[in-house]
Amino acid sequence: MPLEMIGTLSSRWPAWIVAAWLTLAVVVGVGSPNLTRLAAEGQSKLLGREAESRRAAELVKECWPDQAYESTAVAALYRPSGLTEADRQFATDLARRFEAPGRPGVVLRVLGPTSQPEIAKRLVSADGAVSMVIVPLDAANVAPSAHEAIGWLQGQAASAMKEAPEAAGLQVLWTGDAVIGRDYMHQVQVSLDRAAVATVVLLMIVLLIVYRSFWLALVPLTTIGVSLVIARGVLAWLTLGGWRISSLVELFLVAILFGTGTDFCLFLSWRFGEHFNPRNPAGVMRMTLSRSFTPLVTSAGTIIIGLMLMGTTKFTLFATTGPSVALGLAITLVATLTLTPALLVLLARFRPRCFEGFTAASNGYWEAVGRTVMARPLRSWALTMAAMIPLVVVGLRTHFVMDLLSEMPPESSSAQSLSLVLSKFDPGMTAPLTIVLESDRVDLTSSEGLALIDDVSRLLSHQRRHQEVRSATQPLGSPEPLNRARLASRLGEVDQGFQQLADGGTQLQKGLNEGAAKLRAALWLERKTGLNITGGAAAGAPERPAPPPPEPPSDDAVSQGLKTAADAVMWSQGVPATWNVASLRSGFNQLILEGAAQGARQRAPKTSGLFDAAVRLVGGAPAKPPAASTSTPPPPQPPKPGETLLSELTRAAEGAGKIALGAERAHREVSGILSDPLGRRALNRLLITPETVKENPELLKSFAAYITPDGRHARIDVTLTDRVFSNGAMDQVETLRRRLDDYLGEYEGINVTASVAGANAESADVRALTHTDQVQSWFVVPIGVFLVLMIALRDPWACFNLVATMVLTYAFALGATHLVFVSLLGAEGLDWKVPYFLFVLLVAVGVDYNVFLMSRLHEETARHGFRGGIIRAIGQTGGLISSAAAITACSFASFLFSPLGSLRQLGFALVVGIAVDAVLVRPLLVPCGHWLLRRSREVLAPRYNVPSEQLRLTTVPD
Repeated sequence: MPLEMIGTLSSRWPAWIVAAWLTLAVVVGVGSPNLTRLAAEGQSKLLGREAESRRAAELVKECWPDQAYESTAVAALYRPSGLTEADRQFATDLARRFEAPGRPGVVLRVLGPTSQPEIAKRLVSADGAVSMVIVPLDAANVAPSAHEAIGWLQGQAASAMKEAPEAAGLQVLWTGDAVIGRDYMHQVQVSLDRAAVATVVLLMIVLLIVYRSFWLALVPLTTIGVSLVIARGVLAWLTLGGWRISSLVELFLVAILFGTGTDFCLFLSWRFGEHFNPRNPAGVMRMTLSRSFTPLVTSAGTIIIGLMLMGTTKFTLFATTGPSVALGLAITLVATLTLTPALLVLLARFRPRCFEGFTAASNGYWEAVGRTVMARPLRSWALTMAAMIPLVVVGLRTHFVMDLLSEMPPESSSAQSLSLVLSKFDPGMTAPLTIVLESDRVDLTSSEGLALIDDVSRLLSHQRRHQEVRSATQPLGSPEPLNRARLASRLGEVDQGFQQLADGGTQLQKGLNEGAAKLRAALWLERKTGLNITGGAAAGAPERPAPPPPEPPSDDAVSQGLKTAADAVMWSQGVPATWNVASLRSGFNQLILEGAAQGARQRAPKTSGLFDAAVRLVGGAPAKPPAASTSTPPPPQPPKPGETLLSELTRAAEGAGKIALGAERAHREVSGILSDPLGRRALNRLLITPETVKENPELLKSFAAYITPDGRHARIDVTLTDRVFSNGAMDQVETLRRRLDDYLGEYEGINVTASVAGANAESADVRALTHTDQVQSWFVVPIGVFLVLMIALRDPWACFNLVATMVLTYAFALGATHLVFVSLLGAEGLDWKVPYFLFVLLVAVGVDYNVFLMSRLHEETARHGFRGGIIRAIGQTGGLISSAAAITACSFASFLFSPLGSLRQLGFALVVGIAVDAVLVRPLLVPCGHWLLRRSREVLAPRYNVPSEQLRLTTVPD
């Protein structure tokens, strides 16, 4: 019923149908928002919230608002001979202009000569020829608001240059990811404009060749033009309602709608021309629609399903482009089934001679090709495969790159300015990475948290491709200022203390032993002489009456000698000046006699007084009668203070010896650990205590800059050795994430996670995400196309043959593109977007030619048998499919006029794929493969005993 209604409306009231479509196009085109601007804004949101770089960027913006930014614009002031004082003053004035109150809202701050001295110093090149003024922006590098801010900045710079004639000759060069993004989006718009013009011109040429009529060529162009205007307006309104699009949507709308939509119109007009009757164009159109509806809907549905399956990807550029173009193609299909029939009927009524080219007899070229191919289908199939396999192998082994700068033309001013900046400064300075450490429990300002930050900082510093690492523990990029707070340094001071303790203990032991020896000698003298040398009573001295006055010379000599001996004991260094050596000799002689007498008494009986009398006589004293013996023993005497002191000195000396021995042992152990490289590495950890902070108050400023007040988040800034957007920088981001996950996962005592933000981190996330989406598309798109073909053809082997040949065509086109752009033209590799869009477009868009072929093959097989039907299908669809392929190839060939290398590669690959599909795949591989699959099923099928007279009915007609 809907098909009959469409046929009736288009054939009976064609003028009203045309007027309705034109009116709708005008209303939508005038009243819809600007899709180009909306697409540019959508381009800035390519990553979802699940991307690590985006989460990290949001954390930075939340925790350190004064350090967050989306992109940067860099003004490089360059004078080859060296900056003058007037140039430096111009840089200062320029920075102040950028900081003016009337600046755009996305301008966050300005880094330049007016910044802190340590920052301003870094912004001047080592040779003094370049000074940079960096402006962080709160907008993505491809966002229109960022581009408007760059225009304002450049205007301010131009005004400042006019007002500073003394700075004449100074070059103001603009770069940074925001400026590069603006130039990139400009190149995308140039590509769109060129593609639109080139597509229309090339299609007009091809349509004139195919239709041989200018008015008939206008039919598909009018249909597609109206569909494109309406699709753009609908997408713009949907975008305001939350639909996501990217800048490539417009480009692919133009290419696919003009390519595939023109094929739909060509197929319909071709069928209309085959049965053209100028006397009844309305009836012919109704018959044409009834026969063409299924193939058209199947072909369009296959492409729409393939494009819609792009929406299953996670990368916004892919996920938004496919469904948006599918919506435009659905509108084009409706226009093809209504507007195109109406235009053809009107043209048949007023200019019937336009269809004379369709009614002319075919030259039989494609039917001859079909007969040649089907004469030996296996050989034809094998030779075609042999011709395609080499480039297929190359395509499967090709290398892909993601480098925004390599996409842009070499003469791009922002790319050239970046090359100059990279030659004067560190390559990664314009796009540093920010690593955010997030702790769930531990305060990162504590000693434990600071040790972790220092460990991570040193881990990053040891990476060869990291130019500089700045954090709370090394704010200037070097750990040297806090070396004294490291365990190795602290243990070194402890080692010095042990050494001093060992030396002091040895000296103390020596002094105590010497003092004890002197005291021991003094006590011995007291016991022997009875003199009070140490300040107490002589121990063990016999009680005797007080000595007489020292009148006899001998007594004076003894006293003088003992005094000299006491002086000798008490003095520790040198010989006292008052020593009387003669008296000392006389005193010690007297001691010898006294000692001999004492020994004799001990050997003699207790009652004998003979020896006492003898001693007294020798000494010149009268003999003393022996005392009467008594049986009562003398009472025990308390220990003298001198003896107690001697005991304590001995114990103290032993303790000092132990102290010296232990300190020496500790010194040997610690010095051994510190002298060993492994020991120093194990102890090279930071320990910051409150005393350390008191000694270094500048640490508080560093903590405030890199750690949040609550101590849950810390920031580490890393400058890479690779330039922004390069593959090396993205590889390093992936390596960095891997090592941080491994290191923090094994860190004991603290549960901390790390995330990386920055331009290179975003590029790395895009590359990883697109790789995942690419692998997913290899399975999802072919399966989806296969299911759609199954609904239309109801032949699984035929569907498998169609999908497999398109995958083979994809690999062949990829290999040819690699051969031309990489091997011959010297490109680093194929752009990362080429394999994804090439696969989806070739599998989804290219399969519609095979749908036309298979639908005709089923019709012809029913009338001419299997082999004859294949030959007839090739002959009847050869001209149509070749013309359709030429149209689609011309629409994608418009990409070759793009200034962007990625679009040129994609355009070349699509042209090669479509051409190969039209020349090799469609007339050779598909029919031969279909025949081989049918014959193989017959050979492998179980055999039954069939009567000979029925054999003809069971075999495949040939």
